[in-house]
Amino acid sequence: MISKDLHKFVYRGVHSLAQQPWLWLLLWVAPLLAFNSPQQSLMAPTEALYAQQAWEMLSNNDWLTLSWWGSPQFDRLPGLPWLIALSYHWLGRSELAARLPSIAAAAAAIVLTWRIGRRLGLQSLGLWGAGIFAVMPLWMQAAKLATPDALLVSLTLLAIWALLHSEAHPAQRVGWGLVAGLAFSLAFLAKGALVVLPLVALLPYLVRGHKTHRHLSNIGLYYGLAFGAIPTTIWLGRSVARYGQLPLHQLGDHLASQLGQSTVQALPQGVFQAPWAATSGATYYLWHLPLATFPWVGFALVGAWLVGRNCSLGRRTLWLGYPAVLVLTLSLLNIHTGYDALPAYPFVALLAAVGLNYGGRLFRSRAPRRYRVAVGLSWAAGVLGILLLSAGAALLITPGELIAAALRPYGWLGVAGGLGLLLPWLMALNRWGRVSRSQQRLWQWGWLLGPWLGVLAALATGIVGDYSPALKLVLQTPPVAAILANNPVHMVQPGRDRIPSLLTFYTPDRGKPLGNWSQIPPEGYAWGNPDEVLLEDSYEVIATVEGWQLVRSPLVPTAVPRG
Repeated sequence: MISKDLHKFVYRGVHSLAQQPWLWLLLWVAPLLAFNSPQQSLMAPTEALYAQQAWEMLSNNDWLTLSWWGSPQFDRLPGLPWLIALSYHWLGRSELAARLPSIAAAAAAIVLTWRIGRRLGLQSLGLWGAGIFAVMPLWMQAAKLATPDALLVSLTLLAIWALLHSEAHPAQRVGWGLVAGLAFSLAFLAKGALVVLPLVALLPYLVRGHKTHRHLSNIGLYYGLAFGAIPTTIWLGRSVARYGQLPLHQLGDHLASQLGQSTVQALPQGVFQAPWAATSGATYYLWHLPLATFPWVGFALVGAWLVGRNCSLGRRTLWLGYPAVLVLTLSLLNIHTGYDALPAYPFVALLAAVGLNYGGRLFRSRAPRRYRVAVGLSWAAGVLGILLLSAGAALLITPGELIAAALRPYGWLGVAGGLGLLLPWLMALNRWGRVSRSQQRLWQWGWLLGPWLGVLAALATGIVGDYSPALKLVLQTPPVAAILANNPVHMVQPGRDRIPSLLTFYTPDRGKPLGNWSQIPPEGYAWGNPDEVLLEDSYEVIATVEGWQLVRSPLVPTAVPRG
């Protein structure tokens, strides 16, 4: 009797838990955020600069100054370095600690996408949208980078969710307006002037739907913007008091350059390298966004069509206006970094969820003209899966002398992604009679399985997360590892480019910045680039890393002319 009651209790508990959407979302997202290759290295120069500046903050106990080799560098706002420094304080100095704030922000962004989807439609719509968002490669890479992109997305989504929540709870509109304003101000502290882009993209929703929601007359929104600006104001005021006009000039130049940059960066470095990656101009996002969000862009177009037909005007300005205006603004400002379009990705994912649900209904339909469309899509997924599987297997079984070692990890990505995409095709082959709702959900889930396995393979092999393996391998081999562990190592004319930024972060005991080789103490060590500063033969070269050399000075240094 007791065992039977216990069995019923356990069954009801498991059944009740299985009905919780947060549990399914946790099981879907946690492996992607938690899993990493054992071999990790930073992407330079951006990650290395943020990571090193945070370390200098913590080691110098100076939470005011952003510095580089002791020189103040106010070319960014301190929001992310503060968070990374706190992570170092708790976990020690490592790539994981540097990336932890972005990982936490990415988790929050995925949850907020789910909650926004619930506000805009059904609960299941939010879940599908969050699941799709989590398997977009460029987003998942940003989640594992020590850069402020994930923070900007999560804080922007928090502001949007707070605005939508205030619509559903009019009595609390001032409080939720305060949350929205705080989120936008803190996003500025993290990312700088680029927070203007999501704000501009929200204008259609804020202006066209003002008679309904009245957000622009919500005093809490403006109080939140003001309160959220207090940390930035205090930091800037104290910086000016210490360094004079330097912070204002450097930060002003940085904020102005953010909205006028034209740097082009295609899909994730190390994951995809498009042959047209150097393309610029107003048409950049016409190819970049579809490529970065494939295959979801197709479902998103269907979802946009359905939303445009069936949604109210106020909601359409958020569903469709926000991502469209954001991408248009990026194109007009000639901002082509790829990552700056990430705030639009949650809405692309939600629109794709609408399209995917519609495709699932077609697959379940008993009308031949309707279900044949879904069957055709299933065959397309199957063909793509077979192609990926074949290409991946070819990379894995090709003898090592016939293929570059750097290409072999992509074989696992092709095999994993290809296997997942076979599920919709197999279900279409076995579609006989009436399709149940659970079979419809399984068909929809099959479209997510391939990207999920592909992203997991990219994380496991280090395609995502290990961006400088050759440099780190040199630093971990003798005698370099012993020298770095037991001696201060100086740097001759330290720059902020790719190699010097990485060498700076991975040198645990930094010495001093030097003007030339002759300034190295007798029998001391230093990094330097002999192409930029002349090196005499009397200096012993210990190792060379992409043109930069670890050098040991002689006991009696000789004069070295300046380069």
